[in-house]
Amino acid sequence: MTDRSGLRLRFNQSFIVFTRRILCLIPTLLVLLSGTQLPAQTAGNTDGLVCDEGFENKNGSCQRTDIPENAYLTGSSYGRDWECNHGFKHVGEFCDEIYVPENAYLASTGDRWKCNRLFQRVEDRCEEVFVPENGFVETRFGAQEAHCHWGFRKEGRECVTIDVPENGRLSDRRSADGWVCLRGFKATEGGCDFVIVPDHAYLASDTYSGWKCERGFRANQDRCVAIFVPFNAHLNRRGDGWECNRPFTRQNDKCAENVPRQ
Repeated sequence: MTDRSGLRLRFNQSFIVFTRRILCLIPTLLVLLSGTQLPAQTAGNTDGLVCDEGFENKNGSCQRTDIPENAYLTGSSYGRDWECNHGFKHVGEFCDEIYVPENAYLASTGDRWKCNRLFQRVEDRCEEVFVPENGFVETRFGAQEAHCHWGFRKEGRECVTIDVPENGRLSDRRSADGWVCLRGFKATEGGCDFVIVPDHAYLASDTYSGWKCERGFRANQDRCVAIFVPFNAHLNRRGDGWECNRPFTRQNDKCAENVPRQ
C-alpha cells in the first residue's frame, strides 16, 4: 500500500520551490514589460557589478562619471579633486589637448609648451632668433641674446670687425670700441698716445691723464708738487693732503691748539 503521507510531503516541497521561482521572476518580468533593464544587466556589464549613482562600471570597477574626459582624480579634499592628464590643460570644466606649434615641444610638466633653442615665443608661435654673422646666441635668465665673437662688436643687429689702433689691444670688457690701449698709452681721438709720466708719479690706467702722483705729492697740471705739512699735522689717508693731529684744529695753513674758554 502506498505511503500517502510521503507523497503529500514531496508535493508540498515541490510546490514551495516552484512558488519561490515564480516570485523571483516577477521583478524581471515587470522590468521587461516597462521597457528598461536591470542595473546588473546594462550593456557592457557582464560581471554583475552594480555601481552607485554618479559611478559606472568600467572594466569591472566603479568609476566616477562627473570628471571630464582626459582627466584623473587626485584624491584632494580641497577645491577641484581632479586634474587634466599630461598633455592637456584646463579650459573651464574640460580638458583640452595642448596644441604644440612648429619648432616647439611639450614641457616636462605636460601643461604648456616651450620653443626650441634658437627660437623665441611670439604669441602662439615660435619665431627664429636672429643670429648675426660672426655672432652667437647665449641664453641668460631664460632669455636668448645675440652676442659677437671675439674681435667683433655689436653695431645695430650686426657684428662688425673691431678696428684696433696702434699700441692698442682687444678687450673683453664691455665697451663701445671693444679695445683698450696698452700699458703706458692712453686713449685719444687719434688712437693710443704715449703717456708722459712726470717726476714723483706712476702709470695709472684709471685716470684721464694716465698717471697718478706718489703719496706726499699733488697733481698740478702736468707735474707733481710736494705737499707742505705744517707742524702738528700729518698726511691724510689718500696721501694728497694733510690733516691736523688731535687736539689741534686747522686754521688756514696751520694747526692751532684749542684753548678752552674761561
